[in-house]
Parts: sequence; C-alpha cells; structure tokens
Amino acid sequence: MEQTDEQNLIKEMQGRILGILTALDKVCKEHHLRYYLIAGTMLGAVRHKGFIPWDDDADIALPRKDYDELVKHANEWLPEPFEMVSEAQNPYYPYQFVRVQDKSTTYILRRNFDFVGGVPVDVFPLDGMTDNRFLLRWHYMKYNVVKKMLYFSTVDPLKHGHGYHFLFYSFCRSVISPVWAHKLLNNIQKEFDYDESAWVADHDNNPYKGGVMPKVIYGKSVPVLFEECLFQGVQQPDEYLKRMYGDYMKLPDTLPLRNFRYMDLNQPYATYLSQKRNIP
Repeated sequence: MEQTDEQNLIKEMQGRILGILTALDKVCKEHHLRYYLIAGTMLGAVRHKGFIPWDDDADIALPRKDYDELVKHANEWLPEPFEMVSEAQNPYYPYQFVRVQDKSTTYILRRNFDFVGGVPVDVFPLDGMTDNRFLLRWHYMKYNVVKKMLYFSTVDPLKHGHGYHFLFYSFCRSVISPVWAHKLLNNIQKEFDYDESAWVADHDNNPYKGGVMPKVIYGKSVPVLFEECLFQGVQQPDEYLKRMYGDYMKLPDTLPLRNFRYMDLNQPYATYLSQKRNIP
C-alpha cells in the first residue's frame, strides 16, 4: 500500500525522535542514570518492537534523584542539535515534566499554549507514593488544582478568541505566576521519597489507571528492543502494560489525535520565532 504524505511525515518525525532517544540512552549510561521507556513507547516496544505506527511522541521516566541529575546537566551532556527545555529556560513552558527536543526543527503543540519548540521526547520523574487511599487522594487533589493553575498561567489568551474566554485567560495570566506554579508542583510531586516508598507515581497519568503502581513492576531497568536499538524498559512489562492499558495487544478502534498542530522538520524553531516576530 502506498504511504500517504501524513504517514511519511510521521515516519520521518519518528526518525528524529529515535535520534533523541539514542542520545538520551548514551547520556544516561555514561552517567549511571536509571531510566525506563514508559507509556506508549513501552507499549510500542512490546507490541511493535518499535514505534506504534501512528505515534508522534516518545516517553521515558527516571527515578527522582536520577531525573534531577539529568535536568541539572543535560544541556552540558547532550550533543547537537539536542537540548533540554523546562521552566528554567522558558517560564511559559507548560508542563510539569521536561522535554529533550531537536532544536533544528519546529514543533507547536496542538493545545493552545504560548510555547514553541522542537520535536521532543518527554522526560518524566518517578516519585514515591503512598498506598494509603486517603493520603493518595489528598495528594492528587492538591496536585490537580495546581496543575490547572499552571495551565491557566501558560495558555495563550489570543488563541481562545474574544469575549469571556479571552478575558478569563488574560486575567489568569496576570495573577498566576507560572514560575510559582511550577515550583509548587515540583514540591507536591516530591512529597513521598522514591527510595523509601514501595509504590511510585508517574504524575502525568491518572493515579487509578496506571499512574501509581508498586515499584517492583518498574524494578531494575532491563534491555528492550526498539527499532533495532536496545533501550531500557520496565522489569515487568506485561504487568505494567496491563495496568496502563488493559488488553494492550488489541489495536484501538480509532486513532488518537496527533499531538502537534504545526511541525517543520527542516526549520529550527528559533528561525520560526524570529520570522513570526517580523510579521505585522
């Protein structure tokens, strides 16, 4: 069957993402940092031996101490054209995790954030978590409130049109500091120490649908084949993927929306931004 332009674009994008994953794997091994392929990337490794054919992103996670060490030094360790981006580089960075991106490309999120970067790999911290139901609910209530405040502080009011929505998001941008929201989210995430906890949390996922699970499921990271490369995956992939997706070998009935609304694999995002500033 002949490939469509969309399929060719995704395939080329996946090649860029594979380059980022390869660089991250090398950096983590050189500096003795533990990491895991997670979420759809771990699913792709098991079900497809690589990318899910329509996937346009990749995810890895590191235990908190290793994550903090990577965040601190990534832009010293990573080769060109890769860089790590977080709230430290851009106060309007919209996520509570960091990204390693290819700065020779332009990538704009589908959601209406005031942020432009390159094709990314998402890098998440793994934090300790309690198995006490009450404390877990209280923890995620705080986390979700502040996460929503971060969203309000980083979303672009102009992309919501005029009237009430524009006024509401403009007001939020004026009174909520994204720097404050990021700092508070990080503190909430680290409430339970990873090394002292029997359970761990990937805060980006629903705590009752794979976001919280026993640490032994992640276990010691093990080699996993991904696009003919060896990366590091979770120790119990079957149990992990069942908790995340249920019957994970079954293909979905409908494909998810792509994560980006604009992408140029041949233009650095810095060039894109400079050209946009020159447009009246």
